[in-house]
Amino acid sequence: MQLSEIIKKCKTPLKIENFTEMNVKGISMMSKEVKKNHIFSAIKGSKNNGEDYIKDILKFKKIALIISLRSKIKLHSKIFNFITIIRTGEIRKLTAEIASIFYPNSIKQKIAVTGTNGKTSVVHYTRQLWKFQKIDGASFGTLGLIHNGKVLKKLNLTTPEPTTNHKHLNKLSRIGCQKIIFEASSIGLNQDRLYPLKFDVLAFTNLSRDHLDYHKTIKNYKMSKALLFTNYAKKNSSAIINTDSKHSEFFLRICKKKKLKILDFGKRAKFLKINSIKKNPTGFTVIMEFKKTKFSLDFECTSIFEIYNKICSLILVFENNLKIKNLELLKKLKNPIGRLERIYDKKKIKVFVDYAHTPSALNNVLSSLKKITKGKLFCVFGCGGDRDKAKRNLMTREAIKFSDKVIITDDNPRFEDPLKIRNEMLKNLNKNQLYKTKQIGDREKAIQFSIGLLKKNDTLLIAGKGHETFQIVKDAKIHFNDKKIALKFLEEK
Repeated sequence: MQLSEIIKKCKTPLKIENFTEMNVKGISMMSKEVKKNHIFSAIKGSKNNGEDYIKDILKFKKIALIISLRSKIKLHSKIFNFITIIRTGEIRKLTAEIASIFYPNSIKQKIAVTGTNGKTSVVHYTRQLWKFQKIDGASFGTLGLIHNGKVLKKLNLTTPEPTTNHKHLNKLSRIGCQKIIFEASSIGLNQDRLYPLKFDVLAFTNLSRDHLDYHKTIKNYKMSKALLFTNYAKKNSSAIINTDSKHSEFFLRICKKKKLKILDFGKRAKFLKINSIKKNPTGFTVIMEFKKTKFSLDFECTSIFEIYNKICSLILVFENNLKIKNLELLKKLKNPIGRLERIYDKKKIKVFVDYAHTPSALNNVLSSLKKITKGKLFCVFGCGGDRDKAKRNLMTREAIKFSDKVIITDDNPRFEDPLKIRNEMLKNLNKNQLYKTKQIGDREKAIQFSIGLLKKNDTLLIAGKGHETFQIVKDAKIHFNDKKIALKFLEEK
């Protein structure tokens, strides 16, 4: 595609300098991916500045450079006369728009789900429901780019950068993919990573404290989540809302203002109402009301939030076409790896691995496990470095609330001092609370110690990593697998 053709189609305001026509072969935000006839977007991020890598692309003759109008870098030397410079006040939007023009797709239905917790599970259940119906579907999210059950690419971000999104949407479209679902993170929405996509179906799971190292306030965090409904909906889009979330009214008001089709679920819902949830020997019995008909459904699961996530995915898939008989499909849904995953259930000892890394997620998981534990409940977890520091102590308090013993350990310390992180997790705890904790920085030793505590009828939760198979120390990813390490020590027990 010719550069002039791409520029002509752009709606984002831009200014052109040194225009040279070229047949565009690709667009990237990574200088090392740039080749002849490529467009390089020099985006200034919180850690890396793309402008620092402009020098790396100067060896190519036919190149276009997207740069911010606010950039202070000087591009007046003769060497830049051979580069088409595209200046814009909205560099992320323009990059995304050009990527969508260069990598078009014809995927029939696009879905996106946002919320603090539950996105990965809802996406995983949705793919399973598509498989039951023999629908060719794919997903972008924490577990990677997955097409028809196969991981095509591991992703570094929950919501990838727009060049990655559009490139792979184009590939999926060409191999016959009919439906796509995205995990829409607050940071991804804030950074226009999904632009200029419009979604047929949108969902909100829940909202609680997370990513305040980036957003600074809960209000900013909530507003970023809301962008999915204000900026990415079509005129006739469906909005799936969990009415039992603390912030559901905020999202319902936005959906009503946008005149979206609201298909809600929960105890206060109109579309699919949950009347009651009661514990039974194998899980829960849920009494629901749908289309003026009451019915009972048994769920074989450990927690109530699993029920909500499964119902959300069902409505995402069927929307207004949902029938009572479809609800039986909920019984067939399996959890994704690392999401309240029961990795051991022998000798009357249960061990779970979960991705919980927020106070609310830890509360949800531990409160659920407490209900099924006849003996003692133990928890191993840590807090990530270079992330929201204020949630560290909150998470410890949630863990203490439900656990008989909490083993504080390391979890992706990055560039922070691991000991400092652990001490912040224990800050201002009283004597009784501190008595319930033990600090073991080495994560493998922490898991070994906790397994050594287990006796008949006890339960252990290893939280924070879930599906992850690495420990991030500084900028290095060191192989580490909670599940494999736990099973090694359990086999020796």
